[in-house]
Amino acid sequence: MIKTSRALPGAVLLILGGLVQAVQGIAALATGGYFVAPPDYDFGISISAWGFVHLAVGVLAIAVGVGVLRASPVARLLGLALAAASLLSNFLWLPIEPLWSIVLIALAALALWSLATAGPALLPPKDTNPAH
Repeated sequence: MIKTSRALPGAVLLILGGLVQAVQGIAALATGGYFVAPPDYDFGISISAWGFVHLAVGVLAIAVGVGVLRASPVARLLGLALAAASLLSNFLWLPIEPLWSIVLIALAALALWSLATAGPALLPPKDTNPAH
């Protein structure tokens, strides 16, 4: 069981990043032309599709952040995965909205670090004694 006090920064960062990412996703879905991909952008899915990606990652990050606050080891593992997904999606979103992407990349990196160092190892250690 992880201590909630050690996981608190990671949970707060995950929830905060999830809120910002969800708002970014809603903005991408709602605005007509504010977000525009550069013409030579290699990941050329539509802005609406990116909006759904950001909205889904954001909402899931909020839910998992609440689970981390409740000291769930499974939520901590999912939080690591969602922080990595947030980092990747915002890296790919960087040419479209650089300022918010950099902010969310920083939040995701800090959440990853905080959740990874919040308690005991997530996987049991390997048995190095072959006699067992």
